[in-house]
Amino acid sequence: MTVMFGTFEVQESGLSTHPNTAPMFKKQFLFALLSAFSWISCQTDSPKSSIEDAPPLTLITTEESVASFENLRLYPIVADAATKSNQQSLDHLKTLAEGMNTPGFRLLERKQFGKSEDAWQHSLTVQNKSQDTILMLAGDVVKGGNQDRVLAHHEVILPMTVRNVEVFCVEAGRSSYYDPNASKAEKEIAAFKGYYNVASPSVRRAVQQSQDQQKVWDAVATITRDNNAGSQTQAYTALDTETAEKKRRDEYVQHLKSAFQDKSDVVGLVAVCGDEVLGVDIFGTPGLFQKQKEALLHGYIAESAMKKITVNAGAEKAKAAFEKVAHLAKEKTKPVDNTGRFSWGGHWVHLYGQ
Repeated sequence: MTVMFGTFEVQESGLSTHPNTAPMFKKQFLFALLSAFSWISCQTDSPKSSIEDAPPLTLITTEESVASFENLRLYPIVADAATKSNQQSLDHLKTLAEGMNTPGFRLLERKQFGKSEDAWQHSLTVQNKSQDTILMLAGDVVKGGNQDRVLAHHEVILPMTVRNVEVFCVEAGRSSYYDPNASKAEKEIAAFKGYYNVASPSVRRAVQQSQDQQKVWDAVATITRDNNAGSQTQAYTALDTETAEKKRRDEYVQHLKSAFQDKSDVVGLVAVCGDEVLGVDIFGTPGLFQKQKEALLHGYIAESAMKKITVNAGAEKAKAAFEKVAHLAKEKTKPVDNTGRFSWGGHWVHLYGQ
């Protein structure tokens, strides 16, 4: 084998030079080696390309990109091509809303698996006899059973599994099966019959930060009072009662539910009402975000539609809130100041700030 270095060559059998050029050759050879090492060192120490330096997530604040109605503004968050590619395996996850319409998947009042002293109200049993993998978010609200509940933690429910999950009550005035005319067998199963969106930011904060049932009830009482959605059982889902306030919220939904729908790189949003950032939600893929978007909107709208605010905070507040959450896409970082990250299967699935 012969390797060429400029005007001289190195062979496997050794150096091949003329006798009268040996000293000069050695100098040239040493100079070439030093140059080569210097080149390698420069390559190693050189800065990464701009593509590698590009942030995986970006907040878009241009007016034409922001979705808004009345006092609520939604700033889109986009992912770069590498992030979309790395995370695309998460697209097979079904949302809880999809799961509850899937044959073989159901939520029940807790079934006893061995001894337990926990109060029955604080956990449900999930049966997933389907072939789908279901993503459940902290803040997902379900209707039925002996009380409406809100999920306390993020969960991924694998196919053909049965397990208990932690919840909080969002219906303080009921503790028996919701349908008195149901058969005895149905009452014993105590199944949940419906999915009801993601809770408002204030209820989600009470769930995830306080982990205190009374504080969850207090948050539910405040949001239902502000929306004129009182009920005999003090249920969060009374927001569905037909009132003038609900009609107003429905206007928000109609104007905002198609936001960012034609954008293939949007993975989340920052929601701002007046001078307040309501929250940040970022999902692992554009597909997951689009499936969760309308359920999230209901919570944001319940928090903002009744507020008499017309002046909105500038993009700087949205940017500051985004930056606190976006860094969580890097696995070595830790959540701080009311932020969180849910990871599964080697990927981050949901980043959030409240």
